Amino acid sequence: MRYMKSQKEVGLFLLVGIILLLMSGCAPVGSGGNTAPPMENLPPLSNFVGEYRDIELPIDMKYNHKKSMVVRTDSFTGGVLYFSGRVERGSLKNFILSSMEKNKWKRAGEVSSESTLLAFTKPNKSCTVVIEEGLGGSLGLTYVAMYVAEDVTASSGGY
Repeated sequence: MRYMKSQKEVGLFLLVGIILLLMSGCAPVGSGGNTAPPMENLPPLSNFVGEYRDIELPIDMKYNHKKSMVVRTDSFTGGVLYFSGRVERGSLKNFILSSMEKNKWKRAGEVSSESTLLAFTKPNKSCTVVIEEGLGGSLGLTYVAMYVAEDVTASSGGY
């Protein structure tokens, strides 16, 4: 009889210990329980696309140097920029829509079939994004082609 009582006590003790351990994991640490964690220690969620500080892609999308082409003249800058990464197509589309809106791009249009085409404009810029899933569907790579054009003379106020 004494043996059964000690088993129940040990079980109860373990249950209380586990509950206390779980509850302590949710408690704020330190004196400032309402302070946010330092943001400088968090990894970036996105990268700017080339020299364009108003176009972003998730950090998981890697630039393809071999396929991409960039053109710079006195009056024009632009090109075709290619990226690939393990990002789900729908999630990538939502990311691009959100980041372009945040960076003051106006959505000019959208077409979806096997690939998704998104068109954006600014007063002296245009950006067309084509998103395609590679082999393996959502388990494989997703590819992005960005067609960017900027009229440099319009942004600088003339010749």
